[in-house]
Amino acid sequence: MPSRWLWIGGAIVLIAVVLFVGRRPSLLPPSRSDRSAGASADRADSHRSDSDRSAALIIDSDWDRLRLRSESEFLRLFRADDRAALNRLTSRTLRGALEEIGISRELIDERPGTAAAAGVGRAPVQWKIQVPPRASLFRVNDAVTQAILTLGGRVVRGVERPAQIAGVALDLRVGYGDRVTHAIVIEPNPAIADAGTQIAFIALDLNRDSEPLFRAFLESPIPLTIALRPGQPGLARTAREIREADREVFLQLPMEPIGYPKVDPGKDAILLDLSRVEIEDRINRCLASVGPARGIITRMGGAAVNDPDVMRAVLGEVKRRDLLFIDAHGGGPTLVEEMGEEMGVKTLTLGGTLDMSGATVVAIRARLRQLVETATQRGTLVVSFRASMLTLGVIESERGRLAEQGIEIVPASRLVL
Repeated sequence: MPSRWLWIGGAIVLIAVVLFVGRRPSLLPPSRSDRSAGASADRADSHRSDSDRSAALIIDSDWDRLRLRSESEFLRLFRADDRAALNRLTSRTLRGALEEIGISRELIDERPGTAAAAGVGRAPVQWKIQVPPRASLFRVNDAVTQAILTLGGRVVRGVERPAQIAGVALDLRVGYGDRVTHAIVIEPNPAIADAGTQIAFIALDLNRDSEPLFRAFLESPIPLTIALRPGQPGLARTAREIREADREVFLQLPMEPIGYPKVDPGKDAILLDLSRVEIEDRINRCLASVGPARGIITRMGGAAVNDPDVMRAVLGEVKRRDLLFIDAHGGGPTLVEEMGEEMGVKTLTLGGTLDMSGATVVAIRARLRQLVETATQRGTLVVSFRASMLTLGVIESERGRLAEQGIEIVPASRLVL
């Protein structure tokens, strides 16, 4: 009796699996009888693109895993001579796993010649995959491993080695038993940006001395952040017009540099010998002169940003007003990031500048491309430049190319919000 009920239970489970698998279109190629069902169906299928026939398979549930495992076992047991079918199923499953972690099919180069040049060994399927520099090779390895295990296969080999361009490459061999079906090399490429890469441009020293220049910045399609220095004539009106043009306003706060007083940061500068109350009063006066602002960016400040008492007072006022603080003092040590994290203040460090002596369009464009590479590696970057028609023109001309690379130009405050 137990044996009889065991057989009945097994039959019920088998029927349920068959019915479930039969509910959806099969992942296997259609049979000959299916292909000859009608001439019209054949003609429609002949126009279907290769990408449609080899679309990625996304695993959404345990039932999907069961279906994939069943089809993989069927191909290996009953159609062992048709290795191409198993390779197609494996490719579609691996692509689905990679798409789940943000690696689209466009990043997978399946040309054997290109793959061989990248060091991909002999295998029926050879892939070279280029990823952004910040992509996690661990996540890629885990995604491929889980996908091949779902199919009943395994990772035959997985090693890291120096990449051809920069960084470390991941070299994987996956398959079934000792037979390798896919040789995959994943390499970082600095030219590829992460989907979330953002770059902010902060224009400095913009004023109304040149009305055409001022209007060009207000009407530019670039979402610029404009930093204003206190003490300029007509500052309140200038700041108001910038805000009315839907531009983000920052205060360019003068702070004591190395070499003070020989190097003068300007009126109402934050100096080392000031008390906490005096520092707060100067920040309040400077902010009042520009009106509502989204943040503060330093002007000079090489000495001030390394004084804990000064920075505690400055960052305390920044936090009280819920502003963003950008350290733009240049190279060298700074306490801003460390103290900002300790005090819970939103801080950023300037990533670079487009200013250079004897600047030309070619030089500015070359410098911008260097900064874009840095942005793709870090994910975000703040760039400053002195307001000029030349630099603004270069940024506007490069806007389309940056968008094609997946880089979004945003106001500075967006980098921390």
